[in-house]
Parts: sequence; structure tokens; C-alpha cells
Amino acid sequence: MRLRIERGADNPRAMDNDPRKLIVLGFDSALKAHEALMAATRLMTEGEILLHDAVFVFKDVSGETRVQETTDVTPGQAALDGAFWGLLFGTLLAGPVGALVGSALTAGTGALMARVIDTGVPDERVQELRQIVTPGTTALALLVSHIHVEALVAELKRFAGARVVTTDLPEATVAAVREALAG
Repeated sequence: MRLRIERGADNPRAMDNDPRKLIVLGFDSALKAHEALMAATRLMTEGEILLHDAVFVFKDVSGETRVQETTDVTPGQAALDGAFWGLLFGTLLAGPVGALVGSALTAGTGALMARVIDTGVPDERVQELRQIVTPGTTALALLVSHIHVEALVAELKRFAGARVVTTDLPEATVAAVREALAG
């Protein structure tokens, strides 16, 4: 897996006003990547980090890539949810005709909003990861803020052998994370 570090000051794509930072870790096993997400979730419940989103990018040995997002709703799911609520409120407010109109309008609106609003890891970053991840590995992209570096580093020591693929964390934090992953 190629190593590319991007820091906020050097990266024109970094969101200067956004306290959220992206860290992408590479693993030789999808199971290890899932364990790392569970560890990040535990750190969040303990108040050590604030986890906004997580995305897995799996690339099998033949080079086929699969992405698993944890918070962004797909347009299909948003349309289904919107149709349900439109059907319910349309029926209550205007009977059968209201149910049809309400479900159609809210399904379309839900699908459109899911395509337009990206609340987690930006889609362009996910597309970059699809290209960067090497066959037979898994990348875990974590969008975090309010990081207690010592707690993060202590937790990452369990994942010796994982690699930093890309990040916009401060340089000192990147060095500490690399050291923790080096074992």
C-alpha cells in the first residue's frame, strides 16, 4: 500500500474551519479493520474522540473494490424512508390521494437530498481510496474530531503492522500514530 500523508496546512482540500480530521489506516485483513472501528467506537464512548463517520474500502486480490459506508444514506434508502413517511402523513392529512402524492414527493425529495448532502467522509476522498488501496488489503477511513492523542495512540498500539494511508492530522499526531503502529 502506498503511503501518502496530507496535512491540513499543505493540503488545499483541507477544511480549515472544520475541526474534523480524516485518518485512513490500511490493514492486511478486513477483520483487523473492523476491530479498529470497534476500538474507535469504544474511544468515542469513553469521550476520547468524536467519531463522525467511518468508511471501509475493501480490495480483493483480483483488484475489485467494495466500499462500505457507515453513516451516509444511499439514495435508494432515503427514497424508501421518504416514501414511507409521505404515505403515512399523506393518508392522515388527505386520504388515499394524499398518500399517493405524499409518498411520491417525499421519496423523490429523500433520494435527491441523499445525493446532494454528504455528511461524512467526502465522496471524492472515497474515490481516491478506491485507487490507492492495494489488492488484498482493506482501508478504514475515520472522520474524527476532539482527539485525545494519548488515548488514540495507546489504542493503536494493538494494531501493529497497520499503516497510515493518508491523513490530515497535525504532523506531531501523525508521528505518534506511526510510532504506535510500528509496534
